[in-house]
Amino acid sequence: MDIWWLHALVFIFGYVTCKTFYFLNSARISLKLVRSSQVVYLVTLAKAIEYFVEAENTIIGLLEKEVDEDTIDNLKTRFENDQNDYKRRAINYLISITPSPFREDIPISDWDSAMLFLYERKNTAFEFWRIGNDK
Repeated sequence: MDIWWLHALVFIFGYVTCKTFYFLNSARISLKLVRSSQVVYLVTLAKAIEYFVEAENTIIGLLEKEVDEDTIDNLKTRFENDQNDYKRRAINYLISITPSPFREDIPISDWDSAMLFLYERKNTAFEFWRIGNDK
């Protein structure tokens, strides 16, 4: 009795199963890469905001000695507006470059949700800053 068709079915089943698991594994790895890259992006943004605030405080501290209160208040308002605009544009850019299949899995819509996302993955962020500093 020749059962070549059984061998063919087993081969097809094995091939489809292998491709399915490969696809699922690739999708899982891709999602991890997207999340990691977003964590690195957000950590870099947060560090840039820290430097921005530090520069703002330094400039305002220097100006307080020689300038009236209205000028300092205008400068503070301008710094706050620039900082909020920077945050908004950075988050919009992050959302726009995230591939559409992954947008549903990553809950970032504004600066606060991005910082919550980063806080939940703070170990990854700390690991990013630790790389190269272990010497």
